[in-house]
Amino acid sequence: MPSSASLNEPRTIHCPVERFGFRPGDDRRLIRWAALRAYFRDIASMSERVDYQELGPVTGSQALALLTISSPQNLGRRDELQAIQRRLADQRPALSSAERGHLLSEGRSICLITCSVHPTEVGGTLMTPDLVYRLATDNGPETQRILDEVVLFLLPSLNPHGWELVNDWYEETLGTPFEGSAPPRLYHPVAGHDNNRDWFMQVLPETRAVVTNVHNAWYPHIVHDLHQMQSNGPRYVVPPYIDPYDPNVDPLIQAQVNALGTEVAAELASQEKTGVATSCIFDAFSPSRAYMHYHGGARILSEAASVRIASPITLRVDQLVETRGFNPRQARATHPEPWQGGTWTVADIVDYNATAVWAVLRHAARYRDRWVSNFSTIQQRALTTNRPFAFVIPPLTAQRDPTTAYELLRILQQGDLEVERAAAPFATTELDLPAGTFVVRVAQPFGRFAKTLLEAQRYPDLTPPGGGAPPQPYDITAHSLPLQMGVTCHEVREAFSVRLERIGPVSPPVGRVLRLAKDSRRFVFSASTNASIRLANHLLESGATLSRCPEGMMIDGHRLDAGAFVVDGVSAELLHRLTAATGVDALGVSRVHPLETRGQTAPRLALYRSWRPDAIDAGWTQHILHEHGFSPRTLRDRDIRKGGLNDDLDVVILAHETAKQIREGNSPGDYPPEYVGGIGDVGARNLRQFVEQGGTLVALDGATELAIQSLYLPVVNILDGVSREAFSSPGSLIRILIDPDHPVGWGFEREAAAMFVSSPAFEVRPSDTSPAVIVASYPLTTPLLAGWMHGPEHLSGRAAVVEVEVGQGRVILLGLRVQFRAQARGTYRLLFNSIYRAGLL
Repeated sequence: MPSSASLNEPRTIHCPVERFGFRPGDDRRLIRWAALRAYFRDIASMSERVDYQELGPVTGSQALALLTISSPQNLGRRDELQAIQRRLADQRPALSSAERGHLLSEGRSICLITCSVHPTEVGGTLMTPDLVYRLATDNGPETQRILDEVVLFLLPSLNPHGWELVNDWYEETLGTPFEGSAPPRLYHPVAGHDNNRDWFMQVLPETRAVVTNVHNAWYPHIVHDLHQMQSNGPRYVVPPYIDPYDPNVDPLIQAQVNALGTEVAAELASQEKTGVATSCIFDAFSPSRAYMHYHGGARILSEAASVRIASPITLRVDQLVETRGFNPRQARATHPEPWQGGTWTVADIVDYNATAVWAVLRHAARYRDRWVSNFSTIQQRALTTNRPFAFVIPPLTAQRDPTTAYELLRILQQGDLEVERAAAPFATTELDLPAGTFVVRVAQPFGRFAKTLLEAQRYPDLTPPGGGAPPQPYDITAHSLPLQMGVTCHEVREAFSVRLERIGPVSPPVGRVLRLAKDSRRFVFSASTNASIRLANHLLESGATLSRCPEGMMIDGHRLDAGAFVVDGVSAELLHRLTAATGVDALGVSRVHPLETRGQTAPRLALYRSWRPDAIDAGWTQHILHEHGFSPRTLRDRDIRKGGLNDDLDVVILAHETAKQIREGNSPGDYPPEYVGGIGDVGARNLRQFVEQGGTLVALDGATELAIQSLYLPVVNILDGVSREAFSSPGSLIRILIDPDHPVGWGFEREAAAMFVSSPAFEVRPSDTSPAVIVASYPLTTPLLAGWMHGPEHLSGRAAVVEVEVGQGRVILLGLRVQFRAQARGTYRLLFNSIYRAGLL
């Protein structure tokens, strides 16, 4: 038993080498998340400079760790510092000269460092133990100045679930031929690599936790997001970003990003770290990766060349390849000293990251007054931005899909935007709007965020003056929420007059049961909303009898489009509970009401999930299906190669992957045998047999290629082989024309907006053996609604969604990203209807 004296001895903060037995960054060594959390907790318990907390909820069982690091004096007055940030963020009423001077004097630079959102990019997280240790123990003047002038928020991993998954896989393959490969499962089970594209939609719980507890609570002046990129490009990339910038990003933020990125590059050069590049590869157009650009702060991205997880690589200089117009072998002003090849290790990544992070912290400390003052200036002029004046969203009851309209408003409020409601009817120069209309004014603290989310984007045409292939955007070129979600929203340029009431969190619609007949025994509800699918699935699960009305109708003044659901055999109590929960209204009609119907059963459903680590679309698809009450079985390559799919399945969904990826899967040299080979020719034959014997195959976007090839469909992708010089649309919102009388188009109006991401366009050929029906097509006029498209005439009049009969079954080709990143909610029902098609009697 220890003596009482030993119990009172001060505890020692051990350096990372002492704690873990190796230096984080040593070859072939990772650290488990529990061990990292325990180290950070222990430091926080022994240091007055470090605070530790856990955020949630998150995906999986691993907690999201947040460290707050500053001087004891700053941590002791956190509430005051946070109040200063809030006052500078919202300068209503206007600051007096004296108040502004006081706030600028007392405020501190607020920094956020985020690491390893993609957990195969381990160098960010492995940099953090030494960073925290030094900040907690070093008493040198540089560290003291940082602690005095900066409040640092550190997220050692934005994806701890994935961090553990990568650790498991790396340990399993260490010392085998497959060492250093990416796990054959998505390292975020929903979003995979897309988990850093969620910063405006906030679908993922990790995103919401960080936005709520850090971004919207503290409004960081600086966000440094540490990433890794391909191994054969430059060694390290930091801003300035390349064009285009989203024009809604304040010019002062753009200038601060440029200055900070250049400072980091100069610091790396001063330490003789070669291969550092700026102004290349990455643009700043999409808000999906840059939340703080619209909330007063500068977000810089650093991208280090990767190794094989934690295993070193060796490259000759001639093995470095050009990436998006940047040649890593060539010296230039933005890349003054190319890397000359050799061995590249995870320790190199950790060292580059540490240099970059310390450069950011020194800059934040040295120019604290400038960062605080510039934040104040940005937020002050946000209140004078008044073109357009506002965006107006008609009441939920006036929306075709009230629940999705509610989701849009909730997204805006999660983004710290003010939503108001008109207390009376009012008119703009072009519109007459009812009381209850939602109004989002642009002149508000984060009004630029509202503008970028609600307007239709106009991405610049960057085609070279002399012709040739236009440069590819780094991400999609359109993200307009009203278009993606199918919500009515109007941009109003000129000011209007009406009394507006600021509202708290918007409430979801509550569905009702409206009895239109005293002897109501049957109930009818619309198929025009995503929520109606959720209700239908709950009813089918409860044992109710469902049928569909193949034609539109009017019932006592209520218009129902083709595809409306009819419910029999359900208790009033259950129906009341389910309609209230889903937000769907049901109309009670007489049992003998003469509705022409077709029976609707619950199809037995499966979703194909390949073992490829980049098969992201399937993750999003599974999430969306679960959200809406479907319970798909997972099909792996082996399951499809085995065959017998008709024994227990009615529908198989192929999410977006190319035919080659689905057919061939992972390469044998990269993975153990159970994870290679794809479905192969045998699996392709089994899918054809599945359809011929009555199954329904639903293929999305790139997967339509496999369906066309393997089932010999009379359909051609007319964009196959068309060069980028002739046609390019790598992520735009476009107009499609839908047949609302076809079961796949039920619940739609004639026109809809859809996400097109280098998607196919079909030409249907006559066939007696496999007749095809066009469900949706591109208009003869230019289809572009938002974003950018080069060569739109290639889509003119072509098909976008096609149903083909094959034997006793059918193939449905959804040639678009109808469920893209859980964002394109206005076209979800094309997928849902395709599933229900198999259960339509």
